[in-house]
Amino acid sequence: MNNAMYWVELIAAILGGLAVCIPVVARLVVAVQTAVKEKNWPQIVDIVLTLMTDAEGLFADGAARKAWVMQKVEQAAKSVNYDYDDAARQKVSDMIDKICAAAKVVNGEGKAD
Repeated sequence: MNNAMYWVELIAAILGGLAVCIPVVARLVVAVQTAVKEKNWPQIVDIVLTLMTDAEGLFADGAARKAWVMQKVEQAAKSVNYDYDDAARQKVSDMIDKICAAAKVVNGEGKAD
């Protein structure tokens, strides 16, 4: 009987430990994924800036330039191991819009918001 109680207590302790460890490991995985994504963001910014410069000479229409840049960024994100999800896509789109707006102000073509 004493041996059976030992095993029951041991199993209960292991299950309790697992109940604590599993959420901690899950949070660690999310933290590592976030760190990798943030580490690769500067590379995405560099890619966007380079592609925007290239698009200036390829297209006359701003919408065509942006569409081309967005498509190329999505392809390039895979090469730098960046999780290019909908949130990242929106972030890049907003960044392109802000850069274009700033360029217009600097070039005297528009007004600051």
